[in-house]
Amino acid sequence: MLLDSELVKAVATGNEDALREIYERHGASVMALARRMLGSREEAEEVLQDAILGLWQNASGFDPARASLRTYLFALARNRCLSRLRARRARPLVNDLEAPDSALQLAFSVNPDPLPALLAKRALAVVDEPDRLLLEEAFFGGWSHAELASRHELPLGTLKSRLRRALQKMKEALEGPA
Repeated sequence: MLLDSELVKAVATGNEDALREIYERHGASVMALARRMLGSREEAEEVLQDAILGLWQNASGFDPARASLRTYLFALARNRCLSRLRARRARPLVNDLEAPDSALQLAFSVNPDPLPALLAKRALAVVDEPDRLLLEEAFFGGWSHAELASRHELPLGTLKSRLRRALQKMKEALEGPA
């Protein structure tokens, strides 16, 4: 069984079987992320196809030292989902974002291994509730920084600082004591 990085190298040479293997390994997870963000199976399928096509077209640009293949595919899919959300000016239901552990629900839905969800829970536990909501709206809701600043009646710089501090707290929680 080939490693993901070896499969991507094969895809870069035009190997369709390697692309099929990547799809079989990661397609369900990417689909779950897209479906969660968009709320539509049809749109999620299109995003999955776009993400796989994006990998096919730019496999030589993939750097396994920067991110895992799963993370890379998630980034491709997330960016396409955000573009779709902005294009249709759709917004998730406020109740959905305010549901407890909505980020954890996503973590469990895209990965059968409970470790990422447990790590996400640990990292999110150190973030104050208002900043956690901002993070969820920014990363899962498709809101731009300007839209969030307006919605929460915050100066743009303040919003960006709060998001940055929240992400830094999460990083420190995951890294543990030095």
